[in-house]
Amino acid sequence: MRIIQALFGIWLLLGAFQTYAQLIISKNNQRFQWSPQQGFKPLNHQRMTRNFATWQHFPLDEMTKDPRKVAVGLTASLGFDFGTALKNPHDANQWVYIEIQQLGPAFKLVLFNKKANHKKELLYSTNQDRKTMAFKPVGWSTQKNILYLEGFYLDNADEHEGIWSLNLTTNQWKKLPMNRKYMKTPLLSQDRQKLIFTGSLDEHFDILHGHTDMVFTYDLNTQVYQTLVQDKGTMLTVNGWQTQVQNVPQNTAHSNQRVNAVDYYLPWDAGTSLCVSRHGTPGPSGSHTHEGRCFAFTGIQQHSYPAVDFATSLSSDQNVRAAASGTVVFSGISGSLTSGYGRLVIIRHSDGKHTYYAHNKVNLVSTGQTVSRGQVVALEGTTGGSSGDHIHFEWRGPDRGASIPGSFAGIGQPRQDYRYRSNNGTTPPPPPSGDTQAPTTSISAVGGNTQAGDFTVNFTDNDNVAVTRTYYQVLEKYGSQWLANRNRGFFNDNFGVLNTFYNQGNGTWSINQAHLRQSNTSSDNTQLSTYLAQNSGLPQLYEFSAKVFSTSGPRKFGLHIMSDNGNQAQRGNSYLIWFSVEDNKVRIYETINNVLNFRAIADAPLDNNWASYKITYSPGFGVLEIFRNNKSLLKWTDSSPIKSGNAISLRTNQTIVEFDDLKVYKYRTNSSVVITAGSASNDDLRRRDGKIKSMVRDAAGNWSIPGNLDVTYTGASSRVTAQIGESLKVFPNPIIGEANLSIEQAKAGNVQISLYTLQGKQVKTLSPQYLHKGYHLLQINSLLQGVNSGSYLLQIVSKDQKRMVRVVKK
Repeated sequence: MRIIQALFGIWLLLGAFQTYAQLIISKNNQRFQWSPQQGFKPLNHQRMTRNFATWQHFPLDEMTKDPRKVAVGLTASLGFDFGTALKNPHDANQWVYIEIQQLGPAFKLVLFNKKANHKKELLYSTNQDRKTMAFKPVGWSTQKNILYLEGFYLDNADEHEGIWSLNLTTNQWKKLPMNRKYMKTPLLSQDRQKLIFTGSLDEHFDILHGHTDMVFTYDLNTQVYQTLVQDKGTMLTVNGWQTQVQNVPQNTAHSNQRVNAVDYYLPWDAGTSLCVSRHGTPGPSGSHTHEGRCFAFTGIQQHSYPAVDFATSLSSDQNVRAAASGTVVFSGISGSLTSGYGRLVIIRHSDGKHTYYAHNKVNLVSTGQTVSRGQVVALEGTTGGSSGDHIHFEWRGPDRGASIPGSFAGIGQPRQDYRYRSNNGTTPPPPPSGDTQAPTTSISAVGGNTQAGDFTVNFTDNDNVAVTRTYYQVLEKYGSQWLANRNRGFFNDNFGVLNTFYNQGNGTWSINQAHLRQSNTSSDNTQLSTYLAQNSGLPQLYEFSAKVFSTSGPRKFGLHIMSDNGNQAQRGNSYLIWFSVEDNKVRIYETINNVLNFRAIADAPLDNNWASYKITYSPGFGVLEIFRNNKSLLKWTDSSPIKSGNAISLRTNQTIVEFDDLKVYKYRTNSSVVITAGSASNDDLRRRDGKIKSMVRDAAGNWSIPGNLDVTYTGASSRVTAQIGESLKVFPNPIIGEANLSIEQAKAGNVQISLYTLQGKQVKTLSPQYLHKGYHLLQINSLLQGVNSGSYLLQIVSKDQKRMVRVVKK
């Protein structure tokens, strides 16, 4: 009998050894391979130690926070950030992920089938009171339809509220009957029979400041706990299994959607020095710029997660300042005034990260407010689970999940018992102004209004204080339309016709009484895009008028600018200026690799009347400002601005909207500009009839009415007189690069465009196009692609006539 018992014990020991032999645990910032037999064995695997930090957690199943790694083209819902996604090991096409509202407390749990490209919402909550528990996936069971999820409260210190199982077939939720508290998200064992937790031996459980000095398991079948490691007073992190850890690509562990450098500064008054009373786990590493030791906080227990506390004097009311510019996504009480974070401010930044400012005495900003780096957002305090006045600071990722380490500009990573001087200078708000007088602008041309070639125009700009922004535009007449050379960064469309230079995506676009009308109310992402060079490096002014006709539903519309791909769903890389009548807000989104990212929000009194909208953008400084009826609504600065684009795109969401007078002006640096005139594709003016326009603004935000100068370019007459009579022209001609055909249709109908040699042999033909009555501007690059240099005849055949024009391809 004793022999049998002994053999059974050996069998259990060998089973435990095999079960945990590949377990990776970090202890006090050092990585170890752990097993019941050998305990902690230093991890010397060079690739593994290089590819992950001691604070990171890698689940048994494939996990990502990047939707592009789930499926090409997958994006989060508009206004939401993509959170943790977990792949089903039993079905490679199935993923479950969470989405968190960018500005607000709502969340979604989504089941995604990659093969079918189908999303199914498993759970959605508006979470208005922030008391609804959210869930993130942590592992799959032995059954393909059973998933384990961890409960947590959004924007709260209570991040580990237990484990639930979810049956995807029946949608049945079941909380696991656990009676132990734990400190970190658990790891699923390799046989999927146990969950491995990090716990605490502290007498009083404290998730903010307690030790993580024990590791225990929970058997999913027997509901029995087993302690694996106890080491009182240490900091333990269960990183994962060796197989998962060593397969993490270098520098990609826990990567987020966007990795752009944003400089973060110490969050208090510049020139003031404070001591660090606690740093986080893992402890800081690398160099740091300090003013010496404090000799006051040695031995105080560190945070059990990445965070840092800066000690202040009792009731000193030290200013808490924004570490970087961004948008406030939460300002309120998290937990209570005696537990959790107390009064908390959360700011979302342009790199997708969030900064947390906790235990404040009073918050001085509100949710939705745009703040500048250095702006006062709160007064320090000791509310919530705090034992003394201090500034509590954290970084978190786009999903506002577990905190992550970070560094301060010019400082590095602060550490306990050292003193640091803040370098967080403030950005003062613009001074108040009682100036309501609009500036004026007028234009004259050297040599008069009739010109034979390049010419100089002079601008006279006046204001009672000072003109601060100056823009101009060059127009050229095609038939009855005033258009502009898009290669030069100018744009103008008064929507007399629906021009064919637009690429139409979703939506129903038409011309209604000289207005552009979008009448589709089912599509949440309509699309009308066109080429526009935005590569001068100088500021630009975008302007349009719009009226919403829908009286219910989303009632949203806007414009993508600086797009590098106007044909993609989210327009590639761009800025979206997005107006919402539903909640009277204007928002700025930035699309990064065709993924929408929320950037800023402001109140915008919107209605069902016509209004004028202006957008100014400076690619050099990243400053974007939005106006409605010449009143500034929102100003935001991108710390990593988009430098160039090649498209603009109108967009609506299930809304009937009409647009008019879409224009783009370019910035001028002085009072004189040379206008180039000729037939080249990069000339400002290529037609006989032209206009020069001017628009200026003063420091108080007052806009001028447009200045106007009509000009006649006689150099175009000898080349285009016959073609004007035929309402037909190819430009530039000779053709170098882009080829354009201007054509005026007497009647609506199909048009066939073909290319012939001078001997009459057909070289190429395009598919027939239906053209409405009126003027059209067509790009015919595809007709000449692959064609040798030389002279050709371009033939345009419609129902009532056949027209030809000679072209030369260089």
